[in-house]
Amino acid sequence: MTDVATRYYIYGNSQIEIARDLGLDPSTISRYLKRARDDGIVRVEIVPPRRKNLELGLALTNRFGLGRAVVAELTEAEGDPIAAVAAVAADFLADQLRHGMRVGIGWGATIAAVVAKLTPGVVSEIQVAQLAGGLADAEPGIQGHELARMLVELYPDSRAVYLHAPSIVDSQAICAALLADRSIQAALAAAAQSELALVGIGEMDPGATLLTASHISAAERDTLIAEGAIGSMNSRLYNRAGQPAGHLDGRTVALEWQALAAIPTVIAVAAGSAKVAAIRAGLRTDCVNVLVTDEATAAALLAG
Repeated sequence: MTDVATRYYIYGNSQIEIARDLGLDPSTISRYLKRARDDGIVRVEIVPPRRKNLELGLALTNRFGLGRAVVAELTEAEGDPIAAVAAVAADFLADQLRHGMRVGIGWGATIAAVVAKLTPGVVSEIQVAQLAGGLADAEPGIQGHELARMLVELYPDSRAVYLHAPSIVDSQAICAALLADRSIQAALAAAAQSELALVGIGEMDPGATLLTASHISAAERDTLIAEGAIGSMNSRLYNRAGQPAGHLDGRTVALEWQALAAIPTVIAVAAGSAKVAAIRAGLRTDCVNVLVTDEATAAALLAG
């Protein structure tokens, strides 16, 4: 019963497939599944989303022209909204994945939390591509190449395409030289062919990962803010109108805005009061189709 239930509920095999593999009659498989439920081997739990979450998601969708907004419930026990949002985002992402799909992935602590919540599924042969280069001095486990590797290890016969370059370099000349390299061109081309992309949204606070891990000085941060930068997505900065901002764009090794916008499904995962302004502006870039956030952040986005 355990074997049959695992094949059916975990791996998604049909009753006919299980019967064929085990040399049994399909009616026997059906009886095993019923007994597994009756004996408590299988427990089915249905947790309907709270109406408030549905209303917030619909309101976000309408306000910002999204394809979908997924709002996670934040309980009092969860001081940090990232855990709740990551779990919901992982469930949504798992539902979207298909055999042989091309997936682009960004970087950051939030995206790392999402990947950590994923479990091995029935899809295989996915191609994962980095959407942006690496960070010079980031904490372990949040770099794009690390997350790409973690993803391919979850799904059989999958492979990763790595972007071997920093996200932000010291000059436009260095950036141009890197972008002229054939291996980097191939990596960015693979990223542009993604059918689904997973990105985070960063703010312009002094502790923001893009700013600290890229060795951007306080003076340069102030200059970027003066140039209108309010947030970042995939290592590129944008202003309140969702337009590219700041002088770093010419020093950034990452998928161009137009290429990111051309990906059919771009899922942005972000939460927290510090990111509200950056999220609101990020939704105006016309790159994001799906937003995953929490109740408090959703309410703040709608209040502005």
